[in-house]
Amino acid sequence: MHDCKLFSPQLASFLTQLAYARHRQLLLVTGEQNWCYQQANQLLQQLAPVQYKVLSASRELKNSSWTEHTHQILGQEFQHVIYDGFSGLAPDKLAALSGTVQAGGLFILLLPELADLQHWCDPALETFQSFAQQRQHSYFNQRLAGLLTNNSLLHFSQTEGWQPLPKVSTEAGVLSLTEQQYCVEQIIKTATGRANRPLLISADRGRGKSAALGLAAAKLSDKNIIICSQQFTALHSCFKHFAVARGCHYQAQQKQFSNLRYIAPDQLLSELPQCDVLLVDEAAAIPVPMLIKMLAHYPRIVFASTMIGYEGNGRGYTLRFKRYLERHYKNMRSVNLELPIRFAPADPLEQHICKLLALDADYTSSEFNNAALQFSELQATELAHDEALLRQVMGLLSLAHYQTSVNDLRHLLDATAQRIFVCQQRDTLLGVCLITIEGGLSATISEQITSGQRRPQGHLMAQTLAQLTVEPKILTLSCARVVRIAVAPSHHNNKIGSKLLAHCEQQLTASCHWFGASFGANASLLKFWQAAGFNLVKLGFKQDKATAEHAALVLKSLNRDNTLNDQLESEFQSDFALHLLDHFNQLDQQLVEQILTAFMPCHVDRHLDKRLKSLLTTDYQLHAIKPLLWRAYWCTPRSLLTCDENTKCIFIRLILQNWSPKKAQIALQISGKKSLDKQFKQAVTNWYEQYLLKKLP
Repeated sequence: MHDCKLFSPQLASFLTQLAYARHRQLLLVTGEQNWCYQQANQLLQQLAPVQYKVLSASRELKNSSWTEHTHQILGQEFQHVIYDGFSGLAPDKLAALSGTVQAGGLFILLLPELADLQHWCDPALETFQSFAQQRQHSYFNQRLAGLLTNNSLLHFSQTEGWQPLPKVSTEAGVLSLTEQQYCVEQIIKTATGRANRPLLISADRGRGKSAALGLAAAKLSDKNIIICSQQFTALHSCFKHFAVARGCHYQAQQKQFSNLRYIAPDQLLSELPQCDVLLVDEAAAIPVPMLIKMLAHYPRIVFASTMIGYEGNGRGYTLRFKRYLERHYKNMRSVNLELPIRFAPADPLEQHICKLLALDADYTSSEFNNAALQFSELQATELAHDEALLRQVMGLLSLAHYQTSVNDLRHLLDATAQRIFVCQQRDTLLGVCLITIEGGLSATISEQITSGQRRPQGHLMAQTLAQLTVEPKILTLSCARVVRIAVAPSHHNNKIGSKLLAHCEQQLTASCHWFGASFGANASLLKFWQAAGFNLVKLGFKQDKATAEHAALVLKSLNRDNTLNDQLESEFQSDFALHLLDHFNQLDQQLVEQILTAFMPCHVDRHLDKRLKSLLTTDYQLHAIKPLLWRAYWCTPRSLLTCDENTKCIFIRLILQNWSPKKAQIALQISGKKSLDKQFKQAVTNWYEQYLLKKLP
């Protein structure tokens, strides 16, 4: 054990050089927990009175706090920060805290000695594993130890003392504001120029995106400006720069300052307040359907978002939303901020965090050729030791999926009952399918879950199936749930996803009873799963906060016994007809159509048929015929699918979802009650023709 002190003349000199270079650095302190705490407390005394942040669940560290959510960390700045690894290594918190360090500052990470990291009892490990499926060793920590064993960071060890100090740039750090100034100009141009020319700003953290919004707003003193974001705390930088540019003092938590005011996204869309320009910060954290609604109401709008997302967003947002903007707004503009302004380029801390957490993992697309597709299964230990392959997998997952998280890396490496299947063409990764194995629980636990007494972590699909059927035995058997399936965007429409799913099914049949998936339901996704032989057995009543979509659960049997599958599908279809009248009366029309494709006809009531036929020969009114149409339709649910789009839209909205005539007029843009009545009757005539055809033997 070395008795040299953490705060040495060497460190003092290093910090002076670091500040001169306008860089930040990672300081690793390793050893026994109490020793690390002593060193950290002494260091804080030596560094006082600088502003610092200590993230720890232990009271042994001075002025410590342990936040549950990353948004409680973001939007702040500190000269130095301490992350207590002994409180648990949570990648999202690590990344978020690193983003608060100022130029010249240290990110101090407390950990056991690196050689002990693999078998160390990390308190955070169990949060990435399902109930009754825990293991003690962590592949995430094993990989971390390997990456931290280098001389490009500061390392002070209890057993080894100071490791050789890394080199610091000898040149004075220069901050370039050119990109930010251009961004400010583009925001002003959007606010004062022609309408319906949205601006999309993309940037990594520390590039001055939020500050640019504030600086631009300060120059638009004659405009009524609204800024919205999922978390108000993320807008501190925006309001602070707005106030400085106006020569005023800004108090934190002040949500209105001069002509700039904050409104939460859901409140914005429910109240639709007037403004001259709308600024949307961290747009990737807001569901795309909500962003589209904003576009429809506000003609001058700016969207800004962080791309290496500490908030749980990723490149999938950029692709999906940018494609929409380009398709519907030909004059949209986009700005990418690449140069940092809070610290100098080539910042060591940013490089360390990106590498350790694979935040900058990028997927490189390639041409699809005639080479054979290869399907295989990867092991977590293989990914932990093959950095190139790991970064391919992470890059594809973040690129192809809308909602990504910094924690995804740890889930990938440390989820115990997870299987990772891939599709490759030669050495190129084309698709990834992550599957978790659920169930296999004891009879006692299964009974408690089914009766609602317990809700243990994980086993999401197995628990749902047991509760839907009130059958505890389901939880004692094994089932497989697709957590995520991603195919390279450039290789869509090549059936890769379907073939990868088929391969997974083949590998799982011997060990699992059921195969399923849960996802944010939209028409195209549901069609994909139905084409692969999965049946929709549940649709959640609540919309997901990230996608504004209802969670769909699809299922197929992996043995010859389809009893459970058929039972749940039948029950869902019986309930869905009534749920469309209330819980699902706002459900997307195309999704409703896709759901109806799986419905089978039932017995036709001849008396009902006679009444309907007779009423159709009269000058009927909507309210008089609606009950008959509703009952007749559910005898032949597929009768609507071959009708024209206008017929389907009017019939679904007015009959199946029970919209009022006034609401239908507004939504369908039909002017006048007479016009609606005319179109409704034509739709009924069109449907009735198909209804009669579907009844023919």
